[in-house]
Amino acid sequence: MKSIHDLRTDDIACEALLGALDGRTQLVAIYDASDRLMFANSAFKHAFRLNRERGDITFADLVLRGILGQCGPRIGGDDASAVIADAIAARRERAGQRSFATELVDGRWFWMTESLLENDWIVLTGTEISALRSNEQAWIGAHERAVQEARTDALTGLANRRHSMSSLELAITAAAGTETPLTVALVDLDHFKQINDSHGHAAGDAVLRDFGEVCRHATRQTDIAGRIGGEEFLVVFPSTSVEHGVSAVERMRRQVLSRRVQVADDRAIRYSFSAGVCRVELSDDLNTTLARADSALYSAKREGRNRTVAWSAPLQ
Repeated sequence: MKSIHDLRTDDIACEALLGALDGRTQLVAIYDASDRLMFANSAFKHAFRLNRERGDITFADLVLRGILGQCGPRIGGDDASAVIADAIAARRERAGQRSFATELVDGRWFWMTESLLENDWIVLTGTEISALRSNEQAWIGAHERAVQEARTDALTGLANRRHSMSSLELAITAAAGTETPLTVALVDLDHFKQINDSHGHAAGDAVLRDFGEVCRHATRQTDIAGRIGGEEFLVVFPSTSVEHGVSAVERMRRQVLSRRVQVADDRAIRYSFSAGVCRVELSDDLNTTLARADSALYSAKREGRNRTVAWSAPLQ
């Protein structure tokens, strides 16, 4: 087996070695102790547009090209000199190898390995990992979708029961920690069983979807709206007094009364809801909060439905 020293005098072996290093998806470069580029394969030259260069090219020159957006690695930052200084320091920090992923300006990703030799020369190799990177991004996207689906009620697009309750617990803890107001509403669609019995379950589903749309448009980004039962919903209003919470729910109730839900080609129906609203006290937990809102909801139903009632402490 030939050593590297032997290869220097063996033109055929050298040509074979250089040919093996000249693939389109493999970057190879060698820098001397002064960070001058002493060798680059054709893929590296193409990535950095070096085919027509004259004179010495340094590592700093190549980094600057990337910052200016011409070629090479995609590098952010407004202070070019600082970026170059940090990059030079990192690559000569210690002898041995360091590896990292980098994106080129043309959108390709490479896994780079820099080897700092004992003579202070650096050998750089890079293998294209664009396909792996694409698969990674696809996996991340799939994971995010799975998490979102696990938190979402499929029919209405609102938060499901588990996520709603978890979010309410966090909101209660945050309100207690910051001593800011928190208001909670329980909403129940009126006579929902009659809708299912008279018009079919498809009509009931259409009503639920319609109310989900009302919730999305009527609540703020910081609010939490979720379906926690068949026709029961939870709405959480952070940093909101009970008076403003009641007003918000009332606006939703009036909006619902003006809507018509198409349940057949020639038939549309109306629906309404009852709501119980309560303020969350500093010492309240999840169960206490829900019990108060449920008590107010029961009062709204007992008083004739299609109304919003705020919880009040029972008389002693």
